[in-house]
Amino acid sequence: MLDYTFTEEQNILRQAVREFAEREIKPKIREMIKARRIPDSIMKGMAKQGLFGMAVPEKYGGPGYDPISIGIVAEEIGRADPTVSIPVLFLVDNAWSYLLSKYGKESLKQEYLPDVAKGKKFIGIASTEPNFGSDVASMTTVAKKTGNGYVINGEKSYISMVRDIKENGGGFVTVAKTDQSKQGTRGTSLLFMPYSEKHLDVTYLEEMGREGSSWGAFRINDLEIPSDYLIGKENEGFKIIHEGFEFARALISVISAGAALESIGRGVDYMKQRVAFGKPLTKFQGLQFQVAEHTAKMETALDMGYRALWIYDQEQNHGKYTRMQVSKEIAKAKLLSTTWAFDAINDSLQWHGAFGYSKECPEEWALRGIRSFQLAEGSREIMKQIIARETIGKEFI
Repeated sequence: MLDYTFTEEQNILRQAVREFAEREIKPKIREMIKARRIPDSIMKGMAKQGLFGMAVPEKYGGPGYDPISIGIVAEEIGRADPTVSIPVLFLVDNAWSYLLSKYGKESLKQEYLPDVAKGKKFIGIASTEPNFGSDVASMTTVAKKTGNGYVINGEKSYISMVRDIKENGGGFVTVAKTDQSKQGTRGTSLLFMPYSEKHLDVTYLEEMGREGSSWGAFRINDLEIPSDYLIGKENEGFKIIHEGFEFARALISVISAGAALESIGRGVDYMKQRVAFGKPLTKFQGLQFQVAEHTAKMETALDMGYRALWIYDQEQNHGKYTRMQVSKEIAKAKLLSTTWAFDAINDSLQWHGAFGYSKECPEEWALRGIRSFQLAEGSREIMKQIIARETIGKEFI
């Protein structure tokens, strides 16, 4: 029998983050939406709580938390921020600083991870390009080897945390062709690309939702990095990049489930107070059944998300499960949690009546924000391909 129950320490962590979120995050969401950026007080508060770079080992000043503990924090932040702006910052920084912690060269880790753990610098992911999303094999960004390292040229788009990294420091885990003679995903490498005002031409993009998040694109012009900024082995970047994506996908699963359960709760509270035809909306059986179905789905999705994080931890830290088993379990969790969450939030918006369609309703914020997770870190279609491949067999796909 699987055992991924929460420890006493994890329950204490949850309570501490929940109290922080209630006190510091929830009251400032409208301020964040209006300003279109996460308030500095929240950023500083999260840094003080040690919520950035949570997987960074103690050797580099981090707490070295396991994936489930990081998932607990992700869920609580997802419950507190309907726009999921802060959860995006959290999951991206934690997933990719983890990959840097695992595969980065010692000098690179010494240079960046202590500041990441303190929330002074951030780590993002820059893989998507204008003409491809999940199809890494079609990339055009090139990293040419020099005597001392690499020179990167290319273009990346739809990148989260561009402004945060520009203003605070840090960089992006990026993928580029290092051997153009090799076809497909062969000849691709994973590299750390520090933010450079001189070598990155940044364009900011406006999102459909996630008002506090920063999103953009940049052209990379002759950005030179030392050889120690290679992550893992040269020409084998495709083999390890998915470990970062899968961690991020599992975190998205628990964030989506937490956000949807919170939305269902807000909808139920509204229906208890709203009287129609002489009785509260909760008296109507059709609405009761909707609440029941969405609650059952989202609590199941939350369990799937934590199971995915547990299996990821077992593979990463204990040598159990195969890479493909992990990929399938995480794809299942992300596919269902993001799909079901959108449906649950959409119905919660409906329960609010005309108010649900107004910009003042949290469900309107949540619907636009949660929609992004059906695209981010691998689309629904990619999740289905992974599940089909591992169920039917790669040779039959």
